[in-house]
Amino acid sequence: MRLKKIEIQKIMKKIIQSISIILIYFGSNFAQGQFDIPVPPKKIYPIQDYAGVLSIKEIEKLNQKLILYSKITSTEILVPIIKDLHGEDPNLLASKWGEKWKIGKSYKDNGIIILLSIHDRKISIQNGYGIEPYMTDFLTMKTIKKIRPILKNNLYYKAIDYGTQEIFKILKNKYQNKQKNEKNKNSFIWNLLTNISIFSIMFFFFYFIFLKKRTYNSLINTLFLTHFLFKNKNYHDDNDDNFDGFGGGGNFGGGGGSSSW
Repeated sequence: MRLKKIEIQKIMKKIIQSISIILIYFGSNFAQGQFDIPVPPKKIYPIQDYAGVLSIKEIEKLNQKLILYSKITSTEILVPIIKDLHGEDPNLLASKWGEKWKIGKSYKDNGIIILLSIHDRKISIQNGYGIEPYMTDFLTMKTIKKIRPILKNNLYYKAIDYGTQEIFKILKNKYQNKQKNEKNKNSFIWNLLTNISIFSIMFFFFYFIFLKKRTYNSLINTLFLTHFLFKNKNYHDDNDDNFDGFGGGGNFGGGGGSSSW
């Protein structure tokens, strides 16, 4: 009877140990699979370096490049750089990041996420639904393969700069910013009105000076007015330095690819 109790205790002990091992295994895997995507800042810039692998100057250069590209095409390219995936799938994480931060314009869904995980040595490029018809999975993987040799040498700035340039080539003339076109239209109308005004002034200039033999003061006043119009012909041009930040409601899940380096 006593032997049976000892055997039962041994069996129970083994069961408890087995259950503990299982719980620890699943618990650790669950913990690894959690990556908290940061809350989007009030003003979203293209480069988000959480791993600290880029210098301030490099971040500024890349930001300027991608902001200008977004102004011309309306396409938004966000580059999150993290230290570790914590067991997350890079494609899923990049796609979720784009959704949470609403990268891309509303109704266009033309956002792109280039996710770099430094410790995992993994890269993922995920495209919004609007980008998918132009930047297919094949072209995405082709771009990644070109970037990989640069990443292997830990040249992160060069890799991002080169990779975004490849994306520019793929998406050439695919999107045009209507707001930018409207600015050009307004600029054309303003220039036309300015030229008409200058022509009218020159006409009256010759009429009053040569035909009516106006005084020297009339000549000075006319030239001053002409100079004023020339000087202020771009007075109504918008300031291209304004940047409100990325994020407008772009939906993700339109394809992409990932790889290790």
